[in-house]
Amino acid sequence: MGSLVWYESLNERNYMYLLEIDPDVLSYSTQPFKISYILDDKVRRYTPDFLVQRQSKQQIVEIKPSCWLDDEKNVRRFPVIASTLKSRGWEFVMITDEMMSRGSLLNNVKLLYRYAKIPLTLQNLIICHEYFQNKSLITLSTAIKDLQHQGIDKPIVLKLIFLGFLSTDLMTQLKNNSPIYLSSQDYLAGSWEND
Repeated sequence: MGSLVWYESLNERNYMYLLEIDPDVLSYSTQPFKISYILDDKVRRYTPDFLVQRQSKQQIVEIKPSCWLDDEKNVRRFPVIASTLKSRGWEFVMITDEMMSRGSLLNNVKLLYRYAKIPLTLQNLIICHEYFQNKSLITLSTAIKDLQHQGIDKPIVLKLIFLGFLSTDLMTQLKNNSPIYLSSQDYLAGSWEND
């Protein structure tokens, strides 16, 4: 977040939204390099859509519309590319538009991303932590109503969900009656600071 990243399709942009909120992702880059592979006794070149550095592995990710998976060219070349990448220590992953649009995850992430640049203070974090630490589940609307008098509004709560400080089920549509709770993961000091 906060840097300019190029993409060639809306599907690639959508995948970047998912990468931005995935806690396992350390970093990613688009069209990171070209590799050569041999198919039909010819040297061919391939530029992956993404290099994703995760906590325990590196992935090379190709984004395709699902209708292109059965295309003869793709059926023949991607197994060879996957094998070539595996020999270099990378996992090859194919992501389709259908995979990204299951459930409400993508729409929720797009909604939350709009609040990613909302200013946040240490005081906001302290107030929210104190409020949520003794509550197992509370709805979004109730939390906003309870916290409004302390200067915590809906954009701040949504940013805290985006950052992973607060959690909810992102596979179901985020609504006012969605349950939210304090995330169990350690929250990195300093990650709340404005970009």
